[in-house]
Amino acid sequence: MTMFNPDTPDLDKKLQEIESKEIESAMKEHGYSDEEIKTAIRNMHLHSEINRLEDIMCENDEMLQILLEDGWKMEEIEEAFKHRNSKRN
Repeated sequence: MTMFNPDTPDLDKKLQEIESKEIESAMKEHGYSDEEIKTAIRNMHLHSEINRLEDIMCENDEMLQILLEDGWKMEEIEEAFKHRNSKRN
């Protein structure tokens, strides 16, 4: 028996919503502001999307274009790339 209904149209989105609610709950317990929680969750989703694009072997310029088309802001993307590159060095 599976935990999820296979008829769910977008399973990844549903999982993302569940994960976001869990993070929000935990951060609220630790006293983070709504803005801090929103920023943390948004950053987490951006990094997840970058990981997904890397997994399918997209080049950086392709990833940038896809992320912009998906509605991410250039500043957010640049910051995420900087953060990722600093962790790799």
